[in-house]
Amino acid sequence: MKEESAVNLASPIIVCFLVCIWSSALTAKEVTLSLLYPNDRTTAGAHNEIRALFEKENPGIKVEVLAPAQSYEELSQKVVRGAMISDTPDVVHQGLSLMRDLVDRGLAAPLDPFLAEAGGGAKLGYDDSMLRLGALKGKHYGIPFAISTPVVYVNLDLFKQTGVDPKDFPKTWDEIVALGKRLNDPAKGVVGFYFQWDITANWMFQSLVFANGGRMTDDDEKKVAFDQPAGLKALETLERFAKSGMPNLPSSQARTAFAAGKLAIFADSTSNLGKATTEIGDRFKFQVFPFPLPVAEGQLPAGGNLVVILTKDPDKQRAAWKYVRFATGPIGQTIMAKHTGYLPSNKIAIETPDLLGNFYKERPNYQTSLDQVPRLTGWYAFPGSNSLKIIDTIKKDTESVVTGKATAAEMMPRMASDVQKLME
Repeated sequence: MKEESAVNLASPIIVCFLVCIWSSALTAKEVTLSLLYPNDRTTAGAHNEIRALFEKENPGIKVEVLAPAQSYEELSQKVVRGAMISDTPDVVHQGLSLMRDLVDRGLAAPLDPFLAEAGGGAKLGYDDSMLRLGALKGKHYGIPFAISTPVVYVNLDLFKQTGVDPKDFPKTWDEIVALGKRLNDPAKGVVGFYFQWDITANWMFQSLVFANGGRMTDDDEKKVAFDQPAGLKALETLERFAKSGMPNLPSSQARTAFAAGKLAIFADSTSNLGKATTEIGDRFKFQVFPFPLPVAEGQLPAGGNLVVILTKDPDKQRAAWKYVRFATGPIGQTIMAKHTGYLPSNKIAIETPDLLGNFYKERPNYQTSLDQVPRLTGWYAFPGSNSLKIIDTIKKDTESVVTGKATAAEMMPRMASDVQKLME
């Protein structure tokens, strides 16, 4: 009887103990990741679909999406402010040019152990050129999520007024601007040509500099180099745009105008291609052309963003890596590309017919960006803690040229001096 009583008494304790262990194990598996991304207008649909599918395939992980930042610069500011009070997102989608700031501040977690454990980047579908975009100081800190290239959008319904066959679309800015002037029609509210110069982190200015064979700094990153002939030519190109009568439109307004059929020729990022395609529908035809390269050695900066892990918690890091792998894997990249127009970073997605292989074959406008990949170089990030101030300085000085308040010859020495002081 005593033995039976002991067993009966122990049973509830054992059951309780086992339940506690089971509950603890269950709790340990449940992880909530906070995610911050920018540019909600062009990427929200992709992020929402990726998150929902990821959570379905990983029931122990929840992704809490924070209020999106308006730009990569704003995202950086939010992260830096949060770091001061130990309150940063677990995962961020940061612009290629601003990942450096996260690394320099010691906020980004190296991904090399995870890549090695997975058998290397190639096994996951990342080629070396893509992985290099997320590498710094000999380590990998980000996996490219969405890559953009600068292109020229053309409203073919308006363009036919020029009598030029789209097959013969010009390859120089002077010729493109001349066609734009012919298409200006103030009575109908039509702008002939616009160059989206104010895209985040001076990306379009860098596009002109690199396309002319130039660079932003010297090899040691101690002195500015955009004040050399290639950089001056880039600023002079913006000056010619201003003298042609090009208005100064905010990015959102220019994109809205193109979708409304009120902008004939529009230099912009491929990141807007998905949104433009949806908004325009069958109201008019448009075509995407390559970004002009004035010199044989000309290159283009790869725009877009990478996925970066900030959390230092080991359990959250493992969960975050699962999210990174999914978002940059074949399925996540297929979702992203179809929603946005950004280039995918995963070769498996690009080469698999049922994912993006057939998608690109059937959509020439998307193929244009792929064709520019051999010309891609890095989106330059200025070193030091003043990187955001440098971005703002170049933007303000560039706007003076775009609005006709100063010539390129007047502004270049001032801009170079302003940036040099901030680098020092």
